[in-house]
Amino acid sequence: MNILYFDCFSGVSGDMLLGALVALGADLSLVEKELNLFLPQQITLTAKPVVVQGITSWDVVVGNTSSVTFTGLREVTDILQRSPLSDHEKELSLEVFTRLAACEAKIHGVSIDQVHFHELGAIDTIVDIAGFLLALRQLNIQEIYCSPLPMPRGLVKMAHGRYPLPAPATLELLKGIPCYGVEADIELVTPTGAAILSTLCRRFGPLPSMTIGNAGYGAGKNRRPDVPNLLRVVSGTAARSHLKEETVGVIETNIDDMSPEYFSRLFERFFELDGALDLSVQNILMKKNRPGFQVKCLVHPDHIRSFIDLLLEETSTLGVRYRLENRLVQPWRLEEVTTPWGKAMVKVWQSGDGTLRAAPEYESCRALAAQAGIPMRQVIAQINGLYSR
Repeated sequence: MNILYFDCFSGVSGDMLLGALVALGADLSLVEKELNLFLPQQITLTAKPVVVQGITSWDVVVGNTSSVTFTGLREVTDILQRSPLSDHEKELSLEVFTRLAACEAKIHGVSIDQVHFHELGAIDTIVDIAGFLLALRQLNIQEIYCSPLPMPRGLVKMAHGRYPLPAPATLELLKGIPCYGVEADIELVTPTGAAILSTLCRRFGPLPSMTIGNAGYGAGKNRRPDVPNLLRVVSGTAARSHLKEETVGVIETNIDDMSPEYFSRLFERFFELDGALDLSVQNILMKKNRPGFQVKCLVHPDHIRSFIDLLLEETSTLGVRYRLENRLVQPWRLEEVTTPWGKAMVKVWQSGDGTLRAAPEYESCRALAAQAGIPMRQVIAQINGLYSR
């Protein structure tokens, strides 16, 4: 599987994304030709190599766009629907534009049909989004990954005046995406760049397991005094593995002043919330030789805050630690099997050597054993025998 990893150490924008794909070998003249088949006016795309703080990168410029702008989502949708993009490319480009419009609608307090795109609706935004997908097609990429994104502070001039950084639309688009603060007074992540990556990327985090094939850099228009304003992209093939790689949120806290009986309620509420994966409590020795407990929660990354609130409500802790971690997971499925006492659920997976393995589900086996008045181990032995034949 061919994959890309975008290392956004200095942010991301639409032209930086196109420049990075040019650095990997995408033919920009072919992208221009395909765009001009459906855009309401002919545009030009040029890419030139530039050296930024000693690093050769590609700067993409969209030309001949000043005379056409679009006032709303419906007009943009009509243009994209008439395009020769594939059905999947149309779906993705419309999703990106719809998310942009929804963010603008929320920020300005209007319906999505009343949104006026201003600079987001200019023709070069269609070029950025559709052009990115066309360049991606040339490179035969199946999956995209991305690093966490840098968030600067400062003010930037926009259609409605001077706005704080990150731009309100950018913040709205990056809900649930890992970000970190940096000292910079220029816009590092544009709404278009945020919309494209947050829509298309499979995961945000460190470099995935891959065999590196190539690397390149797309250049931003502004210059920073300390960090090269570049977007790095790494291409390669995904490491062969039957395991699934995913990111989880890890939340921890240490407690030495709470009765253990209260953990029962914590367990109940934890698994009632969306995004719960696992919860564990272990004995530890804390300061002043006090016995205590370490509580560790594994949750889906976009639900971290709700579980932090849960710990602060249901325990005596005054603070928690949280982080993102990668894990490899054995893919599995649930199967229903028939036993002499009724149907039971079984977790089934295939090990690396192709061997089929199974684990009877506890609650299912417990219910059958109680109904038949037999030991639960008898039910489990019966089910295991079905998968050992």
